[in-house]
Amino acid sequence: MLFPLNNPEMCGLYDFNEVPIHFFKSIITTDEYGDHLFPNWFVPILEKSPMLQKEFIELANNIFSKSVLKRKKVYAVFLNNNRISRLCENKIFALKSLEVDLNDVEMSAKKVFFRLYDSTLQGGLVKNELGESIHDHYRKFREANISQACPFCGLENYPDRIKNSRSEYDHYLYKANYYFSSVNFMNLVPMCSICNKAPNKHMQDIIFDNHNLRRLAFYPYSNSSGALVTLNNVVPSKVGDGGQWNVSVLPVAADESEKVETWKNVFNIESRYAARIKEEAESWIEEFIIQADLPSQDEDIEAWRDAFRVWSIGLSNINEIKVVRNGILKQPYFEYLYRDASDPEISGIKQMAQSDLFTVRQLAVGQ
Repeated sequence: MLFPLNNPEMCGLYDFNEVPIHFFKSIITTDEYGDHLFPNWFVPILEKSPMLQKEFIELANNIFSKSVLKRKKVYAVFLNNNRISRLCENKIFALKSLEVDLNDVEMSAKKVFFRLYDSTLQGGLVKNELGESIHDHYRKFREANISQACPFCGLENYPDRIKNSRSEYDHYLYKANYYFSSVNFMNLVPMCSICNKAPNKHMQDIIFDNHNLRRLAFYPYSNSSGALVTLNNVVPSKVGDGGQWNVSVLPVAADESEKVETWKNVFNIESRYAARIKEEAESWIEEFIIQADLPSQDEDIEAWRDAFRVWSIGLSNINEIKVVRNGILKQPYFEYLYRDASDPEISGIKQMAQSDLFTVRQLAVGQ
């Protein structure tokens, strides 16, 4: 990913994962269903949630039929599946799964966890007891992260300009398989809707590849160095045609190379970047022509290359302060223009700057 995220240090909703922790730990030594299986604050919520109560009873009965040793194994798998950062960043740390003879526990546990996330966590009863809602957590998350751009692509913004709107929360270890961690906020990551849906991350397994082999992955809330983008123009762009591009994305830090490969594959980074350049490069040129300190019309191609160099440095400085939408591509695109673009490409941009359209636009912004 492009940059690490900060999870809010304090939020009442972090206590929500205490519900399954308390349940799976307490049920090891009891054969009776009751309020003692849950944190005190959760009991009023459960009393007002008949379907959730029914599903917890089903789960408890399935566990009651198992030995104490098997119950301990269920708890151990639950704890293991909630070590999100270790599972992402350490391939030696083995992922544990329920054994085949615990299939009934797995099926009933999925029902409970899916309802806890889809209904209970999203509802008003939780705010009544814990003092905060998921919107409150998201507000704190945005306050803790100054960049508006999605860190998983840099192409889209978090869509939260309207009150009580928010980005989707991605289950970084996807919910269908890692249901035990589905209400753990260490596994819930705000992500733009494009990244969160197919053919991008969606239900892909971040820690296993398509051959079911473990792989390293960025953990969004851990420090990381990010990536560098370089461009190669296969078919030159021209007015009205963004051309064809090869995009290479490499790690800033050599020891993050496998994590970068995982990120690129899961989020289809290089193909999305190539498509975005083709779609929007002309608008970036228009922005440059309107806002930059342009060479005079009688100056040669090298003066224009130098203007692109200065603009590229400015974009790099902006991204150092706060990553902006498309910034990961704009900077290397203008670097390409001053380093590698052909003279005809530069001449085409110079002609755009001379057009009546841009004369009018520049007058409109006081240039």
